[in-house]
Amino acid sequence: MMKIGLGLLLLPLCLGFTWQLGASIFTIPYRADLPYYFVGGSLSYLTVHFLFKKPILAYVFGHELTHALFALLFGGSVKAFHATERGGQVTVTKTNFVITLAPYFFPLYASIAILLYIIFAAAGVPGAARPLVFLSGAAFAFHLVLTFVFLQADQKDIREQGAFFSYPLIYLFNLLFGALLLHLLLAQKNGFLEYLGNGIIRSVGICSVLIANVYDFIASRI
Repeated sequence: MMKIGLGLLLLPLCLGFTWQLGASIFTIPYRADLPYYFVGGSLSYLTVHFLFKKPILAYVFGHELTHALFALLFGGSVKAFHATERGGQVTVTKTNFVITLAPYFFPLYASIAILLYIIFAAAGVPGAARPLVFLSGAAFAFHLVLTFVFLQADQKDIREQGAFFSYPLIYLFNLLFGALLLHLLLAQKNGFLEYLGNGIIRSVGICSVLIANVYDFIASRI
């Protein structure tokens, strides 16, 4: 029941931050050329996915590795690790809902690409931005598409945490990561914190409207 309640609380956040991301996409000033490289990377992965062999092993390896990394982050340890195209499994000494759901909302390969982008930008390496933005677009598309594919099957991780809680959480964090990519890589000015603030405001506004409508509905029946 607690997980269902948390899932309900996440829904206005999903709506509010989706609304704000749509507004950001059409209003922020973009850096020259880089959005084309990001879109080009995304389309390149989609071409590979639908026309050639799907990189299932790379996804499963990243999925299990993300479980392991988040377990280490929360003070656990990794006892066993296994990944093949048919599936994978990692045995850790500590678990919680973040460790369990992390592979679905944390795009490991895209995060590596962003980290490289930040390092190369700080070092002032010329010509590094375009290929890394291209790689980020491809890696994020890889994560989104294959996560969607794998969620079509019965996933033990989702059953453990409950679908009504897991799906809004996965959606929300993927949405926030997409917004981070937008503001960090493509915008002339990193306005991610402003995006978060505006997203919260929109979410609160949605909650207010929902509460008012529920109140009016109940009042009309009394």
